[in-house]
Amino acid sequence: MTEGWKKGVRTGVAALLAALILLLTVGASPALTQGENGAAVPELLLVDATGEPFVVIRTATEPGRVAITTGGVPADTASPVALSDASLQVQTAIVIDNSAESSDFLDTFKTIARDYVREAPPDERIEVWTTGGEGRIRVGFGSPETRTLRVIDSLVPAAGSNRLWDAVRGVSLRFDEPVPGATNIIVLTANVDGGSENSEALARGSVLGSGAGVFMVHAGQTTSSAESLLVSVSAGGSYALETDRAVLAGFGLRLSNAIQSTWAVYFNGDAVPMSTSIAADVDGYLIRGSYVSGSVAAGSALAVVTPPASTTLPGLGFLDGEMGRRVGLGLGALAAALGAYSTASLFGKDTSELDDVLQAYGSPLGAQAAEADSEKRSFAKNLFVKRAVELTEGIAKQQGGFERAEAMLERAEVPLRAGEAFTAYIGIVLSSLVLGLLLVGGISGLLVMGLLGVLAPPAVLNFRATQRKKKFAAQLPDTLFLLSSTLKAGYSFMQGVEAVSQEIEDPMGVELRRIVTEAQLGRPLEDAMDAAAVRMDSDDFAWAVMAVKIQREVGGNLSELLTTVGNTMTARERMRRDIASLTAEGKMSAILLGGLPPILGAVMWVMNPDYIGVLFNDTLGNILLGTSLVAVIIGFAWMKKMIDIEI
Repeated sequence: MTEGWKKGVRTGVAALLAALILLLTVGASPALTQGENGAAVPELLLVDATGEPFVVIRTATEPGRVAITTGGVPADTASPVALSDASLQVQTAIVIDNSAESSDFLDTFKTIARDYVREAPPDERIEVWTTGGEGRIRVGFGSPETRTLRVIDSLVPAAGSNRLWDAVRGVSLRFDEPVPGATNIIVLTANVDGGSENSEALARGSVLGSGAGVFMVHAGQTTSSAESLLVSVSAGGSYALETDRAVLAGFGLRLSNAIQSTWAVYFNGDAVPMSTSIAADVDGYLIRGSYVSGSVAAGSALAVVTPPASTTLPGLGFLDGEMGRRVGLGLGALAAALGAYSTASLFGKDTSELDDVLQAYGSPLGAQAAEADSEKRSFAKNLFVKRAVELTEGIAKQQGGFERAEAMLERAEVPLRAGEAFTAYIGIVLSSLVLGLLLVGGISGLLVMGLLGVLAPPAVLNFRATQRKKKFAAQLPDTLFLLSSTLKAGYSFMQGVEAVSQEIEDPMGVELRRIVTEAQLGRPLEDAMDAAAVRMDSDDFAWAVMAVKIQREVGGNLSELLTTVGNTMTARERMRRDIASLTAEGKMSAILLGGLPPILGAVMWVMNPDYIGVLFNDTLGNILLGTSLVAVIIGFAWMKKMIDIEI
């Protein structure tokens, strides 16, 4: 490997790292470029394919143009109309936290509720609930606006904790023929649930059953992930965490605008029975979803696909706000530094150490071995990396894994010392944990990516060593035949080994050249060949070496002996291949059955992340997911053991 080529590799790696970091920076960029008003993108809330088909969409402003496509075929689309004009009854329940713990924000909550009621259309049905002490109704649907406002004004702090889940479940069961997009729950709270009779799962299930959208405004310092999960499973809801009373006071108008910006769009249903996919182009923003002909699809059943116009990477939602700005700036600076390094590497002069230059002349293995040794040591030139390598080497020696690692690296022909490999391994594991946190998030992301980082490097190393061992075993018969031919031509055994090493391909060639070099340095030839057999973990080569040793002790025709051993190895190789062909069906079955669950899981994650997200967000889902992974691994290992036949 030339110095110029190595410099190009280093430059390419630096440029690739810069590109990856810039990609993560782009993932954080929406947090940097989002407008002050936080204008929302259009959302597809409902597809009704029962009678005259229509969709319900929610936008920031009244859409100017909507084009519906079903199954890739454009449909005649009517102009968007308000839900009331589409004969869809709008129902809104306002849930106010008036518990003693949230009393400081009660007046602000009352202001939000009053503003919403005053701004609501006359035909909107509004109900008011409170959660202090118990979740109970204060004024029901159909009550006049004046009475609703009077009840809101009369609210006072109640003794007892916040019974949020009781109120949410009670509200969800009160809606009359709810329609997603037209059915909404506004939750104004400053504290977490304090002991409801209903669990959060029951409340979440009731919301899913009603198809309501949950708009939660949390004004306290203490929050719960169950609240954001409740909003995420609802039909087009939102979650706001705000403690500034001046900002909170304006949420009444903001909530009213959000709910009133919901539209019904009717379209020609000729293609509905022949398709299960739909796309809505709302003023140039494309939303895709899926449905079942003759039914109503909403929420997770709608299987809304992320629009292609979105630039946010999955799992990077936590980069919004100030955290996004800091992470984006930091990643951008790191990408710029790596880009500058790659540019300087392209045009800068690469000077090597004098020892590296002279190594080719002083090494008994010549320039090729000197270059390989230089590659090994180049990883540890940095002082910090040297210290890390020394530390990991010490730990590996204490734990007894140093020799095994050295043997595996030699068998896989990886130009690293054991300490360098352990240091790189630790770096890969830590990097995988960071990637899991960035791309997936939560404990599940850390576990999945961390497990991948722990298992992938040894698996790759073992695969490389296994492939090299198989190729070595396949080359052995030809090597013995060539060696036998050199002996017949009058070469000595040592000369024959050297001649064959120059003709045959690697890995056999490199191992024979190493045997010759060790023999030239004074090591007995049989010992060097034994070391190669141990290094390659080859029983066949060990038997060939044993045959050579016996011949040297008792005498005989070595050429004929090598030919006989070569014929035996050929027969063994033929049997191996016959068995491989006979067990191919079992191997393919094991691969398909082992790979089907993760592949289907990935497909479902892309098509409907909300549906499969329960496995990662719910405790029971995490348990089931972990159990399934263990079962898949055990089954795969069992099938592999059944088809693994030793020759």
